[in-house]
Formats: sequence, structure tokens, C-alpha cells
Amino acid sequence: MGARVKLPTAIGVGPFSVGRALALGVGAGRLRGADLERPFWGIRVPAGSERSIVNMVDAYAERMSPGAYFSHITAARLWGIPLPFALERRPALDVAVRPGQVVPVGVGIRGHRLQVDERDVLQFGRIRVTSLARTWCDLGALLSEEDLVAAGDFLLWRRRAAHLRLDRSNLANALDRWKGRRGRPLLERCLPTLTDRADSPPESVMRVRFASAGLPSPEVNCEIYTDAGVFVAMADLGWRRYRVAFDYEGDGHRTDRVQWGKDLKRAPRLEDATWSYVRAGAPDLRDSREIIEILKSRLRRGGWCG
Repeated sequence: MGARVKLPTAIGVGPFSVGRALALGVGAGRLRGADLERPFWGIRVPAGSERSIVNMVDAYAERMSPGAYFSHITAARLWGIPLPFALERRPALDVAVRPGQVVPVGVGIRGHRLQVDERDVLQFGRIRVTSLARTWCDLGALLSEEDLVAAGDFLLWRRRAAHLRLDRSNLANALDRWKGRRGRPLLERCLPTLTDRADSPPESVMRVRFASAGLPSPEVNCEIYTDAGVFVAMADLGWRRYRVAFDYEGDGHRTDRVQWGKDLKRAPRLEDATWSYVRAGAPDLRDSREIIEILKSRLRRGGWCG
């Protein structure tokens, strides 16, 4: 078997279009070589290339029409917005165009035709993607209330880099410009409940479930002190009036020995400060009914009449 013909150096090492390769003199047979894969029609990438969202977007950008941009789930994944597992793993790319343009079609593509304000589409090199605020609006028709609040909390999070951190007015202004109907009531309902203090999506989800169950509104990242003013702990959620604290503990609390040691000390400190302490984990995220009943009991013990 003869040696495989090398590709022109002008093609580079990343994705390339068949049209560009043919223009550089690459034969059609060479483009069918086993060392190349076809993530999209008319696109080639080196065989074995990682199918990450960034690489797939980079590949499709080789054939995007002028003015097209990435939106919806694809935009959310590019921005790192937390999504349900199934959507996080969805392979198809969301590609949008403005009214009057041809909607993109093809294997691995979900095409959209959207009315969009120019300020809601951002350019990064050759990639165009909906802004953080516009992406949250477009998720309104795709996510549950819990997941939409988790996404919104993420965008407002106080510890995000300043250039990536939004406030509630940014989302409200984008929603005013947004022309969608499906999901608008949900977006409007979620907007006032968002906080910049939730440190993880599960915390946000549990907060929504507690509100849906009729529990009183908690303080997010509640700082707890003794009556003498000595700091005790900062709980994920706290009902100060009823002296009830709640923490959601992800797997890192178990695998990180330093964190595990801190967790062991937290409970007796809260108890000494006469606070009732409730902890939850992944099983409670899957089914929150028991933890909600426990919280109701603790809150009632603290004087809640619900």
C-alpha cells in the first residue's frame, strides 16, 4: 500500500471544508481517507478528534452561512451555563438565522429562525453566539423552572469573573427585547427569584422545590453567629427566624478530606448555637419529599405555623 498523500500545509491541523481542500488541489479520493472524519456534510476533521462542544462548533463554523450564529443549548454549553444531563450531552448544534434567511438543516444541526437584537449576538473570532442574557431567554421554552433558576443564578453569581457576571436588570432588558412567546411566563416568574449568592445548581434547585412546597423564603448563604456575635457557619439556606439551617453537600464534601473535616465540626457548632441543622445530598435531589418533610418539622419546631 502506498504512502498516504499529505494534505497541504495551508489546510492546517484543524477542521476544514471540502470546498477549500478541493480548491487547494486535494483530490476527492484523498478526502475519503481513513485519517479523516466527517462531523458535518462538507467538513473534514482529523480522525480521532475529540467531539467536544468547542471542537464541534469550530468544525461547523467552516460552513456556516454569513449572519448565522449559535443559540439555545449550544450557546448555553459554550457559555458553561448549567443544564440537565440529557441536554448537556445532546450532540446536535443549535444554529440560528434572522428572518428572511434560510434555516440551516442537516445531520447534527437544529436550525432556528429568530428575531434578535444586534446587541444580543456576540462575535468571537469567526464564531457568533447569543449573549449570556439572550441565551437565558431562549432557554425559557426548554428548561423547567428549577433548571431555569439554576441557570439564572449561575449568570448572576457574585464570584463569576466581572466581565461574565450579569445582574437582574441585564436579564430583564434582554427579556424586554426577546420576541418569543413560549416560556415567557416562566421567565417572568423566575426572574425575581434569582440570586447572586447560590453557589451551585443543586442549591438553586432545592430552593425552588422548597418554595413550591410552601416553605417560607430562606436566606441564601445565611451567615450564622452566636448570640455573642461569634461566627459559626454560613449555611446554603437559612431560616433565621426559626433557627433552621440547610446545606446541600455534593460529592466533593465526601471526597475532599479537608472539607469533610470542616463538615464534621459544623453540625455541633450549629447545635451549640441552638440552630437546627439539616443536610441533604444527591438522593434528596432525586427525590426531595422526605427532606421537605424534615424541614417542615424543624421549622414548625422553631415556631413556623405553616
